[in-house]
Amino acid sequence: MNKLLAVIALLTLIACGNSEHESQHSLIGKEFKSFSEIAELQKFSKVSDTVVYGTSLDPKHSILHLNNDTLNLILFNSVAIESSNTKKLVKVLDTLAIPDLKNTEFITIGYCQLNQNMDENLIAVVTKTDSMNIQRITKAWRANTTTNAIEVVNNLNGINCFNEFFVEN
Repeated sequence: MNKLLAVIALLTLIACGNSEHESQHSLIGKEFKSFSEIAELQKFSKVSDTVVYGTSLDPKHSILHLNNDTLNLILFNSVAIESSNTKKLVKVLDTLAIPDLKNTEFITIGYCQLNQNMDENLIAVVTKTDSMNIQRITKAWRANTTTNAIEVVNNLNGINCFNEFFVEN
């Protein structure tokens, strides 16, 4: 019994000791107009910013892809337009950290279909290609606007992604 308690205590310490995980969760609930206003994000660069309209005429959510030398960070946000109607105020709902992409991989957001229907909420790690259709999808997640969380997509069957960087010669 003592060994079991020791193992549980050790696992708890390891799970709680992940400072990167804690840092990401400390972002949840933070509001900003520009991500660089948040101290934890000042060493990141913007890769892309995707607005999620859903069925609304005004964007209610956004997905922001940031990176630094070692980490790709995805922020799933709610969007509110200030009363002046000129600036949007963004609130972090959830985060996703994707470390150490291979040189042959990149992250695509909003360029995938699920069962042949475009899904602007899909986030995927894909293998680079010189064609319009991406052949290999390594991992996928979905920014769920109902639960306000980024959720793992375990079944990659039915997901097709398009190469947003494809240029026909």
